[in-house]
Amino acid sequence: MTLEILLIIAIILLLGYIIFLNIRIAKKNLFIESTVRRLSGIEQSWSPGEMMRFLSEIKKVSHYSSFFTDKLFEEKPMGFLLEDEKNSKIYIHYTKEEADARNIIREGFRFADSFYKTALPVTHDRLDLLIKHNGRKSFGDYIVIICISEKIFRHYSGELEKNGLKGLAVENVLTVMLPSRNENGDIIYQLSNRFVKGFINHQTGEITVNQEYNPLYDSDIFTQNLNILKKRAAS
Repeated sequence: MTLEILLIIAIILLLGYIIFLNIRIAKKNLFIESTVRRLSGIEQSWSPGEMMRFLSEIKKVSHYSSFFTDKLFEEKPMGFLLEDEKNSKIYIHYTKEEADARNIIREGFRFADSFYKTALPVTHDRLDLLIKHNGRKSFGDYIVIICISEKIFRHYSGELEKNGLKGLAVENVLTVMLPSRNENGDIIYQLSNRFVKGFINHQTGEITVNQEYNPLYDSDIFTQNLNILKKRAAS
């Protein structure tokens, strides 16, 4: 009788182990299928070299599986991010709090000294975007999108060059408030909110649009900023 009970227990344990193995295999198959679908959705024409770069980046990310659940690379978020790419300069900035992202929409983008410290340029090069995203997504779930028309950018870039102000960036001109210093002595600039297109929650894919967004926005304030910069350079 005891032998029969032990045999039944052994059979039950064996069946349980077989079910466990089947579940693990099924999960792996689903993960592989999901990975292939995601890769084909990002870029169907990657060269072997580009694929090797992608695999190299995956190795650098400790929780790489989060990439496959990230919503940034889905059709709508990517369309919103890159729809003006041909005629505009596009930048992304990460922030942890939704309230901060909404504040940037209302007031504009504040930066210390250099715009490029926290704003990354992006294009239709999705592999480049993937690398930048993996490197910065730990800074927050909210991606603020800044978009400046090529026409505006070229105009003020030409003005800087014409006046011998080559060491300054266009973004330092397109500000709505006079530069000020913070408690650390950094010079603080505030880019106009008209150049803030909105933001994306890369975890959910939710898009928030800035109703005042205008990448072609121009203002007399920008000309005043140029004049101030010229006076400073001459003094």
